[in-house]
Amino acid sequence: MWDADIYNRYNKERIQSSVDLVSRIGHKKFDRILDAGCGTGMSTASIYAVWKESKIIGADLSEEMLQKARAALPSVTFVQRDCSKPFSDMGNFDLIFSNAFIQWLPNQEDFFNNSFAMLNDGGIFAAQIPLFGEMPANQCLIDTEKKFAGKLKNIDESKFVLHSAVEYYEMLSKRTDKISIWITDYVHEMEDHSKIVDFLSGTALRPHFEILNESERKCFLDELLKNIAKTYPIQSNGKVLFPFKRLFLIGEKSIK
Repeated sequence: MWDADIYNRYNKERIQSSVDLVSRIGHKKFDRILDAGCGTGMSTASIYAVWKESKIIGADLSEEMLQKARAALPSVTFVQRDCSKPFSDMGNFDLIFSNAFIQWLPNQEDFFNNSFAMLNDGGIFAAQIPLFGEMPANQCLIDTEKKFAGKLKNIDESKFVLHSAVEYYEMLSKRTDKISIWITDYVHEMEDHSKIVDFLSGTALRPHFEILNESERKCFLDELLKNIAKTYPIQSNGKVLFPFKRLFLIGEKSIK
């Protein structure tokens, strides 16, 4: 289950990617916009800041997340639904936006198919995907999981499904030849190593929390903290730098 409060705790670190993605297409006009996997509405706020006059719909499976979104953006329509499934009943869109959502889908080709099917001609598909598998923190997590192998034997079924930038390019290029793709490392300044673990608790550790009981969870987090502390050095000012790699994709649907 999602914990919206933990997720929102690092609003500043999480929101910049959606701001940057919006800025690449901010010169365009869109009548209807879908924010797929909108969560607490962080990415939707970035969309709303530029396209206030558009019909914006935020969709997410978590009602807890949506309650936060509705409170923050009462002018936006938020609906509870599974965006991994077809959403043709919602009508067509000029922009389908997805910020840090695709990695939770087991069959991501389906989401690409569903999105382009519902885009109007000339419409834009814009997505940001965390490349967590390429980060040192992921290895820290893998090493921690090994010590809890008995309890976490089925963990891979609910974890992120992440592909390489090249593989995501291939998914997009099957549907359009008008593509922009780039990677950005966001270097987050953390007060200490525990803040990195806390940051991960809002996303990457969610599947682990659903399996482990309270005492097991504490032991797991203690072990992960040890591995994080070995991997990320403390800077001369006492802070810890936490680079976070994110992939951006923009594709335009061809006009027939």
